[in-house]
Amino acid sequence: MTLVRGAIALIIAVSVGWACAHVEAPPGGPDDTTPPEILTTRPQADTIAPGYRDPVVLVFTERISERSIVDAVTVSPRTSPVSVDIGRDEIRVSLRQGWSPGAIYHVGVGQNVEDLFGNRLAEPIRFVFSTGPEIPETALSGTVIDRITGLPDTDVRVEAIRTDSLVYATLPDTAGAFLIAQFPEGEYEVRAYRDLNRNRAFDPFEAGDSAAVEVRVDEPADVALRVLEPDSTAPVAGAVQLVGDVVQVEFDDYLDPDQAIDPSQVAVTDSTGATVPIDTVAVGELLPTEPDSLAALPDTAQTPAPAAPPAAAQQPPEPGATPETPDNLPSRTLAVRLADEADLMPGAEYTVSVDGVTNLVGLTGGGESSFTAPEESPEPAQGQSDAPPQAQ
Repeated sequence: MTLVRGAIALIIAVSVGWACAHVEAPPGGPDDTTPPEILTTRPQADTIAPGYRDPVVLVFTERISERSIVDAVTVSPRTSPVSVDIGRDEIRVSLRQGWSPGAIYHVGVGQNVEDLFGNRLAEPIRFVFSTGPEIPETALSGTVIDRITGLPDTDVRVEAIRTDSLVYATLPDTAGAFLIAQFPEGEYEVRAYRDLNRNRAFDPFEAGDSAAVEVRVDEPADVALRVLEPDSTAPVAGAVQLVGDVVQVEFDDYLDPDQAIDPSQVAVTDSTGATVPIDTVAVGELLPTEPDSLAALPDTAQTPAPAAPPAAAQQPPEPGATPETPDNLPSRTLAVRLADEADLMPGAEYTVSVDGVTNLVGLTGGGESSFTAPEESPEPAQGQSDAPPQAQ
C-alpha cells in the first residue's frame, strides 16, 4: 500500500510540474503578423548629445527574440568592442570604452531581427546621434548582388572606409539594398563581403567586391557591388560537345560575359590540321541554326543579351524592392558557332583550341579539347517504314 501511495504521489507531482512548465497562449486569439517597430530611443535620433555615457536604448512595440540579435547589431565607427543587452522589449547597445567625444555614431539593426511570433522587421533600423559635431546631410545607397546568379546577396557586411580609416558599416535588406546616411564627407572605399568568421574584416578567402566613392553633402552617391569568390587560377577548357552547328566548350571557371571574343581566338581543326571556318564566338549558349537541332534544345537556351551598363552607373532599387536579374550573367560555356560553309565529316574527331579568354577576376586562359562529329543516321531501305510493326 505504501508503494502504491508513493507512486500516485509521484504521478501527481510530475503532472502538476508539467502543467506549470507547459503554459500556452489562450486559444482563439488572432495570429500576430505585425512586424515589430521602434517606439522610442535614448538618446533621441539625429540629436547632438555631448558627453553621452549611457547605453543607446532602442525600445520596440513588442518583445524581441534573442536569436541572432548580437550579429544583427552594428555600431559605426566601432571605436571599441560592442556590447548588446536584451530586455523584454528593448535593446541596449554600448561600447566597452564608452562613446568617444566628437564623433557621429550610427547604430544599426538588421532586418533579420524578429519578434516572438517570427515577424521580422519591415526594414533595417538606422539610428544616428552625435557626441559633438553637426550631423551632415550625406547619403550613400547601393545594392549588393551575387556575381554568379545576379540575385540579391543579403548575407554580407557593407563598409564605407574613409582614407583616414574611419569606418561606417551596415547590413543590406532582403533585396540586397543598403543605405549609409548622415556621415562625414570624404573619399571612401565601399566594400561588401561575406564575413564568414564574423571578425568584421575582409579576409583574402572571403567573397566580396569594392568600389571607390566620393561622399559630399547634398550630393547622394550610389554604387552597385557584385560579390564574387576569390580566384587565383586562369580558366581552363574542358569537355566539348556539338549541338547542331554550335560547339560548346565547358570551362572549369566562370567566364566574363562582357568580354569581346574574336573568332581568331578559337580554332577547330581535323586530324590533318585543316581548319573548320567559324562564324561567331560568345560566352553562354547560342542557338544552333539547324532546325532539327533547334527542336531538340530545351526552352531555356537563349542568345546572350547585350552587355548591361557599367555596375557603378546602375540605379539601385528602393529598399525592400527586388532588383531584376541582369541579362549578362557569367557562364562556364564558350559557344562557337560554325560558319555556314563548315562541313564536318561524320565520325571524325576534331580538336578545339581556345586562347585569350578571361574569367571574372581578369585572369586569361584557354586550352584544348576534342569532340567527335556524330555519325549519319542510316536511311531506311526502300519499301521499309520507320514506324514500329503493328501488333497482330
